[in-house]
Amino acid sequence: MKKLIFLLCLFSLPLFSFSQVGSDDDPRTHFVGLANGQKVYARRVQLKSPFLKSNYFLLDDSIRYEVGAVRYYQNENGFFLKISDPYGGTDDFAQRVLSGRISKYYVSKTFYNNYSPYGPYGYGRYGYGGFGGYGWGNSSRRNIYFFSKDNGELQNYNYNNLREALRDNPGSLELMDQYRKSKYLETGVSLAGAGLLIYGFTQSFRNSANTTGFQVNPTVYAGAALISIPWFTGIFKKDKLTQAVELYNYNQK
Repeated sequence: MKKLIFLLCLFSLPLFSFSQVGSDDDPRTHFVGLANGQKVYARRVQLKSPFLKSNYFLLDDSIRYEVGAVRYYQNENGFFLKISDPYGGTDDFAQRVLSGRISKYYVSKTFYNNYSPYGPYGYGRYGYGGFGGYGWGNSSRRNIYFFSKDNGELQNYNYNNLREALRDNPGSLELMDQYRKSKYLETGVSLAGAGLLIYGFTQSFRNSANTTGFQVNPTVYAGAALISIPWFTGIFKKDKLTQAVELYNYNQK
């Protein structure tokens, strides 16, 4: 009889091993971090979006957490941190794409180009605006980037904020200076290209008034080539901001 009880306990152990509050060295890599500070581990973490119902998290196909109770989570798709909507909309989770003392996150949002009668819905302090399910007209999908230092508050991923965060690393600051210089150069090239385009089209219309057909002035092509230079160079070179962050994280290991 004792042997039978022992075997029953042994086979029931896996049933109680799922979705426990584990330690940081827990071998399971899927978990949710709750608003009360708990970290709940599981073998499977899913974010469910049922039709006409509120989203929720489902752990191991059995344990359910409302989205409002979760601050962050990790599953096979990566690590995600909540960004709350101050206007009362649904909560979003930003995905981490760089991990270290400086961690980089992003969310993908739809922006509407035309006027919305409901106002500029967005994440006020994070610099969002004019997207969501309200309004009409053309729309575009964009990634919005953030970063945090030492797991602190999320900040907009831009030059000024990053320079302040990386100021204790000379190598990163040097890359930041290179980034600023390259942006100044790209802006100058783009402005020069725009000027040539305007001049070229003006000359083209002026010359066409005296001829039977429309002839494109050669400066139009020169202006278009200049404007395209920053775009083409951006494809083949790595962003200096990202390089500065990666160098900072590497030196701080």
